[in-house]
Amino acid sequence: MLQDMLRGFAAAALSVVLVHQVVVFVLNKLGLWPAKAYSTAPIGPLQVPTIVNSIFWGGMWGVVYALTHHLLPAAHPFVQGALFGLLILVFSNSLLVPLLKGQPIFFGFDFKKIAAVALILTCFGAALALLFDWLRPFI
Repeated sequence: MLQDMLRGFAAAALSVVLVHQVVVFVLNKLGLWPAKAYSTAPIGPLQVPTIVNSIFWGGMWGVVYALTHHLLPAAHPFVQGALFGLLILVFSNSLLVPLLKGQPIFFGFDFKKIAAVALILTCFGAALALLFDWLRPFI
């Protein structure tokens, strides 16, 4: 169990660096997403670099994936991971976080933002699942 959680954290941290931030970079260059990839701008109450914050929280989602991936429909890990990424979009980024921050749910129903976040998190989740399996012999 602990080994799976560590592998999930590592897989997700790698997914943030190798996939999530690349998609953010591309969407930013296309003018479809305001955030810059690999940003070192301080964020949050601890004022850590944004990329460190993204890697940490991505890693925590990897732990959640490690604990719950068996509950997802039986499919190729790529598909399971993509579905997991979409579930993060719906339950965390669109509902929970905005409610905690007093912001509008579902990005104020701005479909451009919803589509961008869906692409970012679907790619993140798919890469997370593939890396989770790939890291099995190592962790």
